Amino acid sequence: MNILLNRRKMLKPDSNSQGVKGSSDFHLPIFIVCFLVIFIICGCADDMQQLKKDTAMIYNDLNLYKEETNKKLSNLAKEDENIRKQLTGLSNTIDNRQDEMKEIRGKLDELKFQLSNYFNELRSEVNALKKPGITPQATTKQDKTNYEAAYKEAFDAYQKGQYGEAIKKFSAFIESYGGTPLVPNAYYWLGDSYMNVKDYENAILYFQEVVDKYPKSDKASRALLLQADAFSNVNDKKSSITILKKVIELFPKTEEAIIAERKLKNLSLQ
Repeated sequence: MNILLNRRKMLKPDSNSQGVKGSSDFHLPIFIVCFLVIFIICGCADDMQQLKKDTAMIYNDLNLYKEETNKKLSNLAKEDENIRKQLTGLSNTIDNRQDEMKEIRGKLDELKFQLSNYFNELRSEVNALKKPGITPQATTKQDKTNYEAAYKEAFDAYQKGQYGEAIKKFSAFIESYGGTPLVPNAYYWLGDSYMNVKDYENAILYFQEVVDKYPKSDKASRALLLQADAFSNVNDKKSSITILKKVIELFPKTEEAIIAERKLKNLSLQ
């Protein structure tokens, strides 16, 4: 009997040993999960650290690029300012040269007029000598002296920059000496005087007088050129372009045609 009981005890499983074994089997997966979590966290921490480094490098590169761009923009701004100053200086130089050219043309007109008068008078005297008993009429000579003096007086006012006075004197000259050779010049300088006082509409009208009445005059091409400027100053770009093309067509290979071509290019850029 005792022997049977002992055998049952030996065959009966130990509950304590089973509990310990079950417990150890349960703790093993938890340990693995924790290890994996820690590993992942450590890996993420490394990735975050690397990401921060990469971000810092990108910001640094952006700042360097920004500084270089600002320097380049600053240099471009300085170059642009220098170019603008040079263009302004060039424009002023051109304006001064144009004023000088106007003065030279005026003096040439005066000299041409004096030479013409001299040769006309000389020719008249020679012809008179060939015909005994006939002398040049004193009144004709006096008239020439009068209109010469009147023209010179008007032109002197123009050269001194007294454009209002020049307008009055040239207008009076045209009215009093309408049949003399200097009338085309008087119309031209009258128009130019109106340009200088910024009365562009009257300037256009008087330049047109030169073109219509004296198309073969030395002043015709120059009158058209200034008329184009007058139209441009009243914002009539279309008429200005038309006049400039007319200068090139009617007076090819002249100084005025070259200037007209340059002005057309400038208008096309606006």
